[in-house]
Amino acid sequence: MDLRVTDEQSWLSESVDTMLTREWATPQEVAGATPGQRHRVWEELITFGAVDIGGTDGLGAAELCLIARALGSHLASVPFLGSAAVRLALAPDAGSLPPGLASALAGKEAIGVALLEPGRGWTAEDATTSVARGPDGLRIHGAKVAVEQLQAVEHLAVTASLDGDLSLAVVPARHAALATRAQRCFDDTVLMGSARFEGVPVPPSSILGGRGARQAADRLMAAGALLAAAEAAGAADRVFALACGYAAQRRQFGRPVGSFQALRHLLADAYVRAQSGWSAVRYAAAAFDEGAPDAAQAVSVAKAYVSRGAREVAHTGMQVFGGIAFTAEHPAHRFLRRIGIRAQQFGDAAHHERLLGQALADRARQAPAKASVA
Repeated sequence: MDLRVTDEQSWLSESVDTMLTREWATPQEVAGATPGQRHRVWEELITFGAVDIGGTDGLGAAELCLIARALGSHLASVPFLGSAAVRLALAPDAGSLPPGLASALAGKEAIGVALLEPGRGWTAEDATTSVARGPDGLRIHGAKVAVEQLQAVEHLAVTASLDGDLSLAVVPARHAALATRAQRCFDDTVLMGSARFEGVPVPPSSILGGRGARQAADRLMAAGALLAAAEAAGAADRVFALACGYAAQRRQFGRPVGSFQALRHLLADAYVRAQSGWSAVRYAAAAFDEGAPDAAQAVSVAKAYVSRGAREVAHTGMQVFGGIAFTAEHPAHRFLRRIGIRAQQFGDAAHHERLLGQALADRARQAPAKASVA
């Protein structure tokens, strides 16, 4: 497995970073970002090919993680995570998807992910949202919450039960039978919303059911978790760099505070956490791209580690900055909030640690069976 960053990947990362520096607000001003700025950044990402995913010439998980990392380091807020995760999850089945699904993925429109339901966890099999059959076709009923960029997306990828089994449908985000409203978010720069489906029609060509839907839902959870971890890693890198810069400039007792042993130890630990988290993301992305058998476990390791490690990096930054970093206007405060949101999306650290425990337990149970057969 080759984890080296290619020249093309370096150019992509640098180009996205340069574009965000030019078009997006600074971390201090991100709370005042306008819809026009969001739209411009999204259009620029489309131009970079950020949703041209899969195939021989499209982007893979490694490239998408580099984009997500850059977005996190600038606290950008655009409908990238859902749009990329859905396309990345369904890319392996591109040739066999129903035509409606294939058409939505082939376009450049933004896609939101409607997975989480009120009072429930991230396990797709827990969905109470359902697709009902009627004389006028299929219709979705139910509620979803924490749908990111609901106000800005053109389509919604929805998990719902159909005939007692899981299904994945892509429906328009604007319909008379779809009631949406904005939700408050821990990071107010991330736009969240809730959606109530009151009989939204689903063309048969826009829904995936059976075993294919379960596999796609699993890949969607993994892709979303991976990109969320990459964005959190980018935010952690940026707050660490800001803290190092401040420690080198701020003087106390005639010396830079960064020369004091206590702060040097804090920053050294933060550096290890930040770099280890990004390494875990890089490995998981490579495993995802190669279709490795342990790709899902690698993603869970990365998501669990970054969810905890990035938060520790942000906490270290706030200690270095002192009391000022606890104010909402300070960049360190905003990076901490972004990290907190990404830590919860597509399963928090505890969720992925449980998945890893279950995978290890299953492997241990299968080992004696294989030994007896041998």
